[in-house]
Amino acid sequence: MRTGLTILLATLAGVGCAPHPNATGAAPNPLEGAVLRASQAPIVGLPDVLAADSLLGKRVRVLGWCAGAPGLLVGRRVGAWFLATPDTMVEVRGLVPRECSASEAQQTLVLLFAQVVRAKPDGGERLLLRLPD
Repeated sequence: MRTGLTILLATLAGVGCAPHPNATGAAPNPLEGAVLRASQAPIVGLPDVLAADSLLGKRVRVLGWCAGAPGLLVGRRVGAWFLATPDTMVEVRGLVPRECSASEAQQTLVLLFAQVVRAKPDGGERLLLRLPD
């Protein structure tokens, strides 16, 4: 009896933890649900972070160059710094990547896992909160 109950509970736990397809039978869209890991987050352009309302509150991966981390040491330091592309710049808050050292800034591309948020509660400006990979 205990073995049967154990198998039933294990089966139910496995079904509950598996990704569930949406109504069309396709895998869930990472922008619709809660993205927990960097590997699940879609890669979006830096201009999209600033313009697409559908990204507000979502976790994404963004590619860009370190445009500067004024007064911050790289590695384990937390603060406000900037990620940029040739035509766009956005503030990032969180750990400063090693690639943002003064000698390597704007030379090495960085792929960040971050959440898109409003800079001010009622404002239109946005920033990225860097999340651990």
